[in-house]
Amino acid sequence: MITLINAAPDTGNQGVSALCHSVVAGLTQRGADAVTIADHGRGQRQADWSYCTVNLVGLTHHRRFWRGDSLRTALSMVRVGGGFSASARAIARSKSVLDISGGDSFTDIYGPKRFEAMVMTKRMALAAGVPLILLPQKLGPFHAPESLGIAVDILKQAAAVWVRDAQSLTFLQEKLGEDFDPEKHRLGVDVAVALPERAPVAVSGEIQHWLSAERDFPVAGLNVSGLLCNAPAEAQRHFQLADPHDHQIEAMARSLLQSEPNLRLLLVPHVHKPKTEVESDLAAAHKLIGRLGPLAQGRVLAVEGQMDAMQLKWILARLDWFAGARMHATIGAFSSGVPTLGLGYTDKAKGVFDECGIGGDVADLRDLDAATLANRAVESFKARDDMKVDLATRLTSIRARASGEMDCIARQAGV
Repeated sequence: MITLINAAPDTGNQGVSALCHSVVAGLTQRGADAVTIADHGRGQRQADWSYCTVNLVGLTHHRRFWRGDSLRTALSMVRVGGGFSASARAIARSKSVLDISGGDSFTDIYGPKRFEAMVMTKRMALAAGVPLILLPQKLGPFHAPESLGIAVDILKQAAAVWVRDAQSLTFLQEKLGEDFDPEKHRLGVDVAVALPERAPVAVSGEIQHWLSAERDFPVAGLNVSGLLCNAPAEAQRHFQLADPHDHQIEAMARSLLQSEPNLRLLLVPHVHKPKTEVESDLAAAHKLIGRLGPLAQGRVLAVEGQMDAMQLKWILARLDWFAGARMHATIGAFSSGVPTLGLGYTDKAKGVFDECGIGGDVADLRDLDAATLANRAVESFKARDDMKVDLATRLTSIRARASGEMDCIARQAGV
């Protein structure tokens, strides 16, 4: 049995779900017949994912220590074989534990609770004596010296460490020193470039027409990030954006619509949360449509419902161009051959795009004010035909690299 942690498919964040499904699909295609995934449910369950059946075990960082799905309790129980904790039993009995840290969460910048969770989950595998394989992810930054020391200790004990950007590889080389081993410590691409797509069953007739091959107008896609738009002043301060992102994204949408009279704009949420929560992309999309007023009438739609990562990739693959700040939405687009403009609010998007040879297609929200970003988006949209040709030449090697990477991970995991 192989256990996958820190890739829970039930967070509402379809970027994390994309990582989860990419890994499980990749392992299944290579012969893995028993994959267990830690999620935020209770106890041990099974789920039919159409391409395979998976085991699910609850593992959450909460204070209900009497429950077996408590991360702190599970860490204690794993040392004695798991006891009453289903997640501890799963890890203790695993051939290997694969940990992707949500893609970018092995850092202390998101606060002590999340860092603590990242550390304890990794220590569960180490305490059980099970090989810990860190899947392609961003490492750091670690601002506190104590956090850095803990992270380096874990990295030294891991059976293998994969990173998805050159900056993280440099970090590994510098911090591990003589312990750095190019056979164990490797630079890869984000696993989500290999995410399968799946046709959704509930798409409105109008959106189906927009996405059909018979359409006679261009369709651009835009992700409106709830993280950046629903509390724009706070997000601007926290990420040091050049302008509030709701201003940036509205300027982009207006300029795109005004630059091309026949253009349709499809807003694609990639994080599903209740509309009252700050992370809700759909709430942010609806607010944008309201601000656009008459300009949006008949030309701007939002994808409603809660489609999973594979269904969203099916939609993204049928666009003429796409832009967004949710990085795995942009990965879903460019890995499908769709010209894509990444909107970076940290360094992570640039690192992933660089590794795929398209680092020039990232606009840094920390540097570009609303007007400048709008111009950049229009330039990118108008260059979409050339971008599509260039991307097509790169995709063969990107996909081959992702496939070879998963071959190696499967061997390391014991498949």
